Amino acid sequence: MDDIFEIKFLIESEIKDKVIQKFSNKQGGPYNIFSYYWQCFVWAATIGFLRNERRELSPGTERIFSLNTMKSNGGEKDAQALICMCIARTGSVDIMKDPSEAIKVISEYANGGFYHILKLMENGENTFNDFEKVKQEIFSRDYWARGLNAQSENKTESSNDSQELEEPTVHIKDNLSENVIMPKVRKRWTVSECSELNNYFKQGMTIEQLASFFSKSEDSVRSELERQGLI
Repeated sequence: MDDIFEIKFLIESEIKDKVIQKFSNKQGGPYNIFSYYWQCFVWAATIGFLRNERRELSPGTERIFSLNTMKSNGGEKDAQALICMCIARTGSVDIMKDPSEAIKVISEYANGGFYHILKLMENGENTFNDFEKVKQEIFSRDYWARGLNAQSENKTESSNDSQELEEPTVHIKDNLSENVIMPKVRKRWTVSECSELNNYFKQGMTIEQLASFFSKSEDSVRSELERQGLI
């Protein structure tokens, strides 16, 4: 069986020219956002997964890096996150039994993200000229509402399962920006979320990844996992 970390991702040549090269500063781009092509790819893939936009690749593709490229350049967690999002979107860890198909799935979600970015650029809606804007494009509440949590949001829930959003907006700090606006965190778990949490945890997602997936705090995820006897 092929090693998933050695298979290179598929990228449309046009997308490479119009998006990737513009955002990869050390490789010639003007936007001063990313150092390497794979970082721009992870950005697009994250947007594609969150928005649930999967787009087949047009003819004229090329392969320019793999998960091993990410691991070798400080992106091991990025590589793991792409795998987890792929499992979550396909609904089963069985996708890992066919590494080539898993890489194709990730590539197509990234392609969906690239075309969303390209559309915004062409419409002049966002110049993405600093890292703050890049992060906000990933973590905007609109994405979470229409993306990973769409099924839960659209379900009719009983009064026992109803939830209220916390009043304050959560902010985090890192070494790249002072304040990054994150989605509001829900207080309680619905029945459907508890079931999905159980499933995704058993498939190998970490507490950190689950917290991001469900828009909840790590403490909340940990408490629910303990309640279910999973940890």
